[in-house]
Amino acid sequence: MKNAMKKIGWTVVSLLPVLAFFAIQLGIAVIAMIVFAVLAMIKEPELGLADLLIAVEVQYMDNVVPILIVSQLAAALVFGLWYYFAWGKKKRPEGTEKPKIYHILLIIVLGVAAQFAISGLLILVEIYVPGALEEYEELMEMAGLTEVSSLTLVATTMLAPLSEELACRGVIFRLAGKISPKFWVANVVQALAFGILHGNLVQGAYAFALGLILGLVYRQFRDIWLCMLLHASMNFSSILVEPVYSLFPEDISESGGVAILAVIMVLAAALGALCVRGIVKKRPADV
Repeated sequence: MKNAMKKIGWTVVSLLPVLAFFAIQLGIAVIAMIVFAVLAMIKEPELGLADLLIAVEVQYMDNVVPILIVSQLAAALVFGLWYYFAWGKKKRPEGTEKPKIYHILLIIVLGVAAQFAISGLLILVEIYVPGALEEYEELMEMAGLTEVSSLTLVATTMLAPLSEELACRGVIFRLAGKISPKFWVANVVQALAFGILHGNLVQGAYAFALGLILGLVYRQFRDIWLCMLLHASMNFSSILVEPVYSLFPEDISESGGVAILAVIMVLAAALGALCVRGIVKKRPADV
């Protein structure tokens, strides 16, 4: 009984950083709205409450990506300091492998392959389950991540990997190691946290799967920068997916394009699996 309670306690503790991550995002959002409200009242002192709220909402939506970037920087600072002072200064455990050049290349290819496989799957879902991705697409549009710009690239390919890897693989993975000496337990917990951080079911589902792979990479090398590289490779390659998949005709379901799309998706998944096999060759030390 005591052992079970201890495991439950560490499970709760392991997931608390998720709440901290959301609290940082919420705090930055609230600060931004207060600033927008103050600026609006200075500019137009006679604004009514309803008009003020509309003005704040407009300003917030116009600046959603910069606000996201500020929250990512704040999260990276908090979890970076947590990781550094708790575990960052410790030596790499016995049994972990030092990454070689081919590992780095495989990690980059894995990120690209994962993006093509997941994007292909999402297209198939949209074809056969119309409306299933409507909420997901609206959230992406509201977050300002549907248009490629220098700011969105910074947010998705630099700061998202930095902040989320420090939180999930840097902090949560290590805390979850207290639940059980078995690696898979910590890996599932940190992958679940990674999925929750994305805030919606569609992203959460594939983030969970990617989180399991990122956990393997971190376990193999104990190098948080390699996890960031894989994360960044996948996010960056999203700008390659659209030009490739846009070559398919608009009505892909009636043109035989589905079969070609499925082949590309399967080949990408197979390539990703080969990369994982090349990266994770032996069993390193447990958490």
